[in-house]
Amino acid sequence: MRSSLFYIIFTAILIIYLTANFYVLQRIQKLVPNQYKILTATFISILALSFLVGRILERYTVCAASDFLIWIGALWLGIFIYLFFGFIISDSIQGIVHIFIKTLNIQKAAYSIVIIVSIIITSVGFINARTPHLKEIAIHIDKPSSPTHLKIAYASDIHLGSIIANSRLQNLVRLINSAQPDLIIFGGDILDEDIKPVIENNLGELLVQLKARYGVIAVPGNHEYIGGIQNAINYIKDHNIRVLRDEVYSIGDIQIIGRDDRSKYAFTGSRRLPLENLIKQIDISKPVIVIDHQPFKLSQTASYPVDFLLSGHSHHGQLFPFNYITKKLYEISWGYKVLNKTHVYVSSGYGTWGPPIRTNSYPEIVIFNVYFK
Repeated sequence: MRSSLFYIIFTAILIIYLTANFYVLQRIQKLVPNQYKILTATFISILALSFLVGRILERYTVCAASDFLIWIGALWLGIFIYLFFGFIISDSIQGIVHIFIKTLNIQKAAYSIVIIVSIIITSVGFINARTPHLKEIAIHIDKPSSPTHLKIAYASDIHLGSIIANSRLQNLVRLINSAQPDLIIFGGDILDEDIKPVIENNLGELLVQLKARYGVIAVPGNHEYIGGIQNAINYIKDHNIRVLRDEVYSIGDIQIIGRDDRSKYAFTGSRRLPLENLIKQIDISKPVIVIDHQPFKLSQTASYPVDFLLSGHSHHGQLFPFNYITKKLYEISWGYKVLNKTHVYVSSGYGTWGPPIRTNSYPEIVIFNVYFK
């Protein structure tokens, strides 16, 4: 039943996507001489399908062809989004202008501007996505603890795969190690989808270079489930990362609850443990940190005796204007807030999904200096 629903949703999205691409093609064709229209249509069709074809090919073999298709398809996704919105705005403005000035024809000029602006936005977004920020935040928790101070390096949504590979992961490891944290936490979606390019690029060799006094811990995200949860977890564990799936991990008096991802039910048919059950396993008079990949029901989590909650997943929409959607979906789309005495941080993530572009947030690694009473 769940499988059938997935294919229905996927087919609907694919039809909408291809229809939108046809709309974009029709506008681009207005600028193309007749002798090149077939060539342009073929080229745009290849771009529109290459990401999907590359992902399918990747499941069978990781090669130069799959990497190339995924890369050009991912870049097209970014440009396409801004072309689509740009052409809609352009057509709307032209329609209004034409009501009052019927003789004025600015269509070609308007479409040319849309294409130029879309390429500029995508180029800037591409550079931004490859420029991570190291952010420091101090958190004060009013509970006694030994140790009295914990320096946490936190990163979420790395999305290791064909696009986020060796150089990007090398930079992540370098930045985290330079901060000399006591503990490293990954908040889900370490892997993108298929694990094959991660193995092919031997990215695990870089993961084991991470250094922290209390090691590296992580929780699964929805993308670990999409790519195959057991293979993903095994690979991550094999490279010196402890994965918490509805488990409690303690550092002295500090109790860290790592939650399994809420998408578990959709992929396995079984639900993750309620937070209430996990809270019963700990001493609430001591500090409690919860790691939960998806930032749903933050206030509900904050109603429990949780001192610090870490999430990710949203990417803050990754591309403008999708940040307005994530702001509606999540109580916190990106950043720090205190809810009912619980310190909450939702990361914008380190990597990208789909387009290797960020136009409304930057990739980040957050260093938390957590002080206890």
